[in-house]
Order: sequence, then structure tokens, then C-alpha cells
Amino acid sequence: MLLIHDTGHGEQMIDVLARAGAGLPARVLPFAVNEVSQVGLEALLGAVAYGAARVLLLADPRKADETEGLAGQIELAEAVLGGLGYDGGRLEILNEADPDTVAARLTGLSPRAEIPRASFLALGGKREAINLALRHLHQHAPAPVDHLALPAGAPFGAVEVRIDGCTLCLSCVGACPMAALKDNPDKPQLSFTEASCVQCGLCQATCPEKVMALAPRLNFTDAARRAQVVKEEEPFECIRCGKPFAARSTIEKIQEKLAGNPMFSQPGALDRLKMCEDCRVVDMMEEPNQPLAHKERPLPRTTDDYLREREEPRQQAREIEEARNKKPH
Repeated sequence: MLLIHDTGHGEQMIDVLARAGAGLPARVLPFAVNEVSQVGLEALLGAVAYGAARVLLLADPRKADETEGLAGQIELAEAVLGGLGYDGGRLEILNEADPDTVAARLTGLSPRAEIPRASFLALGGKREAINLALRHLHQHAPAPVDHLALPAGAPFGAVEVRIDGCTLCLSCVGACPMAALKDNPDKPQLSFTEASCVQCGLCQATCPEKVMALAPRLNFTDAARRAQVVKEEEPFECIRCGKPFAARSTIEKIQEKLAGNPMFSQPGALDRLKMCEDCRVVDMMEEPNQPLAHKERPLPRTTDDYLREREEPRQQAREIEEARNKKPH
């Protein structure tokens, strides 16, 4: 068993048990941290994966209000272990100030079924450590499943998109902090990597069409680690120059929303929505009675033009003089 404690209250409690009592049971391994409330899912699941039959967290009862987040992490970890078929009660918080009560609790703990010890190195960030522990626990689970539903608020899951309402505006791609949602620079396309999603909900809040929903779960299949195409379509081509410039569903949605707008009531105004940014400006300037239109731009004048204009009267005078000299006297 693993006893996680802080360097203040927990360490003092263990010292008291060693000096005035029988000390920690031989099967209990103490592990000191700065603050017990900072222990996360990666440590809890990692300890179980490495063979800890139980993980107890010795917290200071004077700071009981600070362990709410830790209790949530334990609840989530127990849900994962229970969903994979492991017996429950492997994780527990001890908010005790009495050394005798702690000693009695540690001594009276019932054993749990052993789990084959993991051999992986917990390298990388927290997310990588959690994924390594989950992979080991799933591999040796009494009742392995491909998909495990989790309670709301869990940092794992999928994003369900109602395809018929998605316009591929890609607002969700810009909002996703984990790059779980990605676009394709070569064509209108939205892809999703489930293993990277933390269920923050920013994509759901940002989506202008409100077609996204969170589905908290664990996906143990290989597909969760690969980018899966959610929606793709051919780009919309400019009706004037033929250049692809937007997603077809986006243009159709904009036309639908602006069909009754007075700003687009004039003939041909809605057609500009089907043009690229360059052709749209050209079409507006070619419109009759355009207030911003002007006459044809004059050609720039150079020094040669001025010299030629100065020489023309002189040439005409010379021609007149030559014609006068040719007349008979």
C-alpha cells in the first residue's frame, strides 16, 4: 500500500507513530509530497498500475476544504477502475489528526486483488503519464471494454458533431487549446483526435451553429490516437474567376441568412457572396451608378511627352516655312 503524505502534518504524524506507537505497517510505503491536495489522476492511476493495492492520502483535517479537487480526482479514478472490472475502494483520503486512528485504519485495511506491475517509464507530461497508466490497466483489466462512459466533467472524451448543421467555419479549430480539432490547409476538412481532447468545452461554446456536444468517455482503441475526419467537402469556386476560396456549406449558410437582408436586396448583390475577395471588389466597381466609381485613369506623363509637345510647334513652323519657300515668286 502507498501512503501519500505532505511534508508538514503527514510527516509529523508518521514521526509520532514511529516514536510512540508501532510505526507504519510493513506493507505500507510512505511517499512525501509538498501538498496532498496537488496529487492528480496521473499519480493515482500510476500508483495502481505500478502495483499499489491501495493508495491512501493522509491530509491535514485543518485543510479539509482544500481536498475537494482531490476527492473529485479519486472519484474519477475509481470510476475508471470500476468500469474495467477492478474491485473498488483502492483510493482513499484520511483526514485524521489522531495517530491512533490512522494506525488502526492502516492496520485494518483489507487486501485487494493484485494487478501485474507495470514496467513503463512515466515520461512526458501528465497527459502522457495518464495514458501510459490507462493502457496498462486496460491490458490487465478483469473486464476490458473499448469504450468506458465517464461522469460529466471528466477530462477525457469525444466531441460529437451534428454533420448536417456544420458549415466548416472552423471556429472550433481556433478555440481548441489542445489541437484536438484540426483543419486541412488543402481542402475544407475538420478532423478530431480523441486522445488529445480534455473536454474543456471551448469548441462547444464557440460553435456559431451550436452543433457540437461533449461526450465524456475513455476510448481504449487505436482510433483514439489517430486524427479522424469529422466532415469534409469540396471547396466552393468563385463564379467569376473559378478560384476555390471557401467551404460550400459556409457560402450556402451565409446566403440563407442574408437572403432577406435589405443590404442584399439589389440584383446581383447575393451573387457577390459567391465570388472570391478580389472578384467581389471588381464587381462592385463595375456596378452602374457606383458612388465610388471614377472616370478612366489617365496615363502618366513622362519627360519624353513634354519634349515631344514642345517639339511639335517647332516642326510645324519648319514645315510651313519650307512650303512657303517652295512657292514661285
